[in-house]
Amino acid sequence: MKLKTLLFAVILSIISFSASAEIVNLNKANASALQHYLNGIGEKKAKNIVKYRQEHKKFKKIEEVMEVKGIGEVIYKKIKSSLSLTKGVTVVSHKKKTKVKKTAVKKTSLKKKTKNKTSAKPEKK
Repeated sequence: MKLKTLLFAVILSIISFSASAEIVNLNKANASALQHYLNGIGEKKAKNIVKYRQEHKKFKKIEEVMEVKGIGEVIYKKIKSSLSLTKGVTVVSHKKKTKVKKTAVKKTSLKKKTKNKTSAKPEKK
């Protein structure tokens, strides 16, 4: 029984990792894509990568990303398997933006419901 549970956990982790893992093109990706797809890369580090690339031309080796301000060996180890110099995503996919719009619509409809409840006058006795 324990073996089945362990096997199920391993399979589930492999499926979830492969579904979320994306290869990012280090030489062409914009800051939004770098930030979105690379674990440990925030807005500032993503902008630093783009700035470094503009100043030094294309990256010749993936390891060269460690020369970017704010990216050391620890972060490099986290992201190196998701980086490529020639292939991979360059922008955040359109599907991600759609989810944001749906959330905004839900918030608007909640505000309308709240206004209707507060506008009711209490009965006088």
